[in-house]
Amino acid sequence: MQIIVLGASRAGMNLVRRLIAADHDVVLVDPNADSIASSKKISVVTVSGVIIDIDVLREAGIESADAVCAVSESENQNLMAAEIAREIFNVKHVITRVYDSSGLHIFNSAGFVAISSTEVTVDAVMRELEDRDMESLMDYNTHHIMGHSIHFTLLNVENSLVGLHIHDIEDTDGRHVFGVFRKESMILALPDMKIEKGDKLILASL
Repeated sequence: MQIIVLGASRAGMNLVRRLIAADHDVVLVDPNADSIASSKKISVVTVSGVIIDIDVLREAGIESADAVCAVSESENQNLMAAEIAREIFNVKHVITRVYDSSGLHIFNSAGFVAISSTEVTVDAVMRELEDRDMESLMDYNTHHIMGHSIHFTLLNVENSLVGLHIHDIEDTDGRHVFGVFRKESMILALPDMKIEKGDKLILASL
């Protein structure tokens, strides 16, 4: 994919590294793009300029970009750049970084993918706490039942699994879906049960 990263913030530079490692074509746009990329020793195409300058965005190749990620330290510029990318240049995949999470629904309903640094951090902490709590609740050790050793593990559901039924899932490690942890409750897995976003699968293996 041809991806333009707007803003050489810490998040922006980490994103550039990850995208390059994943073999995407990346262009970095920032008033100090050249010097920052050089100081970080990152080999990336750079365009130095303000991220909301239409001529700068054209120079970065926005007219043929598959995605634009506005991740500068300025929320206002991120939102303006995202709107320019979507409304003027018709970029299909526009992601913008915001800081005030209270307005996330407004930006998402406008067609942007708005990501709040605050919400991401809080979600990560909550997932870690919930996973630890669930592991404690389930006692993820090896259990001995009728002469057999059964080990239980917890698996976060990936987007590709959402909408599938339990009987559609195959595990190459020989594990079977024993149950589903959904909305703080454990449900025994049935073949026709449909997997929902946010589910965690409880896998059992001999």
